[in-house]
Amino acid sequence: MVIRLFGVVFLAWVALRALFLYLAWQGDTSEFQREKVLRFFTETDIKRGKAYLREGFSGKVAKPFFQAVILLLLVFAGLSPRLHNSIQSWFGNGFWLPSIVFLFAFFFIMQLASLPFDYYLGYFCEKKMGFSNMTQGEWVLRYLKSSLVSWTIQAVGIVLVLWVFRTFERCWVILIPLVTSLFGIAVTLLMPHVITPLFYKQKPIEEGLLKNRIMELAKKVEIPIEGIFEIDESRYSKHTNAYFTGLFSQKRIVLYDTLIKNHTVDEALLIFAHEVGHWKHNHVFKGLILGFLGTAAACFILWFGFPFLLSEPSFRLKELWNVSNVPFFSLISLMGFLFFSPVEAHISQYFERQADHTSLTLTGLGRSFVDAEIRLARDNHSDLLPHPWRVFWFFSHPPAIDRIEMGIKMDQTGIIQQEKPK
Repeated sequence: MVIRLFGVVFLAWVALRALFLYLAWQGDTSEFQREKVLRFFTETDIKRGKAYLREGFSGKVAKPFFQAVILLLLVFAGLSPRLHNSIQSWFGNGFWLPSIVFLFAFFFIMQLASLPFDYYLGYFCEKKMGFSNMTQGEWVLRYLKSSLVSWTIQAVGIVLVLWVFRTFERCWVILIPLVTSLFGIAVTLLMPHVITPLFYKQKPIEEGLLKNRIMELAKKVEIPIEGIFEIDESRYSKHTNAYFTGLFSQKRIVLYDTLIKNHTVDEALLIFAHEVGHWKHNHVFKGLILGFLGTAAACFILWFGFPFLLSEPSFRLKELWNVSNVPFFSLISLMGFLFFSPVEAHISQYFERQADHTSLTLTGLGRSFVDAEIRLARDNHSDLLPHPWRVFWFFSHPPAIDRIEMGIKMDQTGIIQQEKPK
């Protein structure tokens, strides 16, 4: 019964993944939507965005299915417990060291399987589309560095969870959400001081009009920030972005140097004000709370369902805290993320709309907001006609045309002027 249910869920995952790949290729074919987009963009902009989406499409199609095949082999061919037994024969039967070695071996296998796709999509296609500024050697070095950092963070987090399973057999359902939340906070605090410097040179933004206007806005909303920093994204790519990082009094604003170079002061100020909107609405804190609740729900499902999973010999599972179970739960997560993506997408889109609204009411720069959205979409070769089902299921941000229309509506109805701080 359990194995049949797993088979049904897996086939549903395959079908849903295939459907959304088809919809990504097709896009929105509505003439009404195309006419809306053409009010602000050209046919060339639409074609360029579609070309960027479709570039390397075969790799985008194959990668998740190939990852699933590797995980299926590790689980159902018994390769995961065999690997764990081999590691124990070398490093002993303890908990910490064999678990960490197993996780790094598992991550290496999965990364090796993904490498051809990552190279094709992350280097070849980005270079072909004119985004990448890296040489092949620079890409390899950054790929290795980011892989090691990612493996280390994941290994520490997973081993902590397994330790809680092992040590607190009766109350792990309550403790796991707390531990993972604290771990997430620790990573967030370390990000600007330890992780980001491994990849970027950070420096305070230069004195000038942009910094003065940013500081005025930050003072107006009484936002406690450690500083405003610029990172050298241009050494890697031509993409533009900005983000908040840190928590509590260690918050800092980070702007890509590509954004500062390619946007006007008003546009850059709006992008900063958007990040202020995330702070004003406590989106980081709310994200942590939602993550806590999601983890708690997953723990209760696991507490109820693990005995049934353990009874199915095909899964080759061991005690809940045994690290050899990780490939099985990675497979479950791979499928689960797809099924629950709409929940995350809608929460994220709601947060983004709130931040956009705040950026407009704080600055009153309605026309510049529209110009910034148009420039961002063009600079990043955004898909201007995404299929509405993909927007519903996956998009973390509203499509460019929706954000542009919101800016125009707020400008025309006088909302910006009415709410603009004195």
